[in-house]
Amino acid sequence: MALYRKTYLCVCEGQQEQLYLKHLSSLLKQMPQRVVTFNTSEGNARKLYKSYTEYDNACLFDFDFEESQFKDNIEICNSLHKKSHNTKNGKKVYHAFSNVNFDLWLILHKEDFSRPVSSNNAYVSTVRQIYNLPLTTDIKTKTAMEKILSQISLHEVKSAIERADKIRSGKLKTDCHLIGSTEYYDNPDFSLHEFLKIVLKDCGEI
Repeated sequence: MALYRKTYLCVCEGQQEQLYLKHLSSLLKQMPQRVVTFNTSEGNARKLYKSYTEYDNACLFDFDFEESQFKDNIEICNSLHKKSHNTKNGKKVYHAFSNVNFDLWLILHKEDFSRPVSSNNAYVSTVRQIYNLPLTTDIKTKTAMEKILSQISLHEVKSAIERADKIRSGKLKTDCHLIGSTEYYDNPDFSLHEFLKIVLKDCGEI
């Protein structure tokens, strides 16, 4: 196997996403042949204007029923991607959103979940149940996330991608929303899995 080294610069809205990428990096590492690194920082897509580097970039963010900020993040990612694409040796810029939020992404590692929800905490009880957490656990904390991530394998990351693909394939085109060339749908919906699919394909995992 040829040596593979890849670094992504990822701006994440919250701690959950940052810890997840750190865990994914460890799952993908096969020393000395393969190392995939995610350099993460907290913020929204506007931070990419300042942190844009020679690496491929991604912004991980949630819908969170904040449509204005959600659209702004997508527009910035699209604009930066287009600008970079038109320059010599330009790097890619990806949006990687979760609608409604990242909690659903955690569920999809273990089981299907395709019904719409109407609140940001709608997935919490299911996450606790699936990952055998106490009923009062705050799943956003570092300790809780580390317990969750310790139960996620690379095979299950691939399963989550497949389940997110299944959710998107079940959508009706008439329900599609457009931001520039980006399609999105009412929850549940993702582009996070598309970014992770690229990561895994590039390093030979899928």
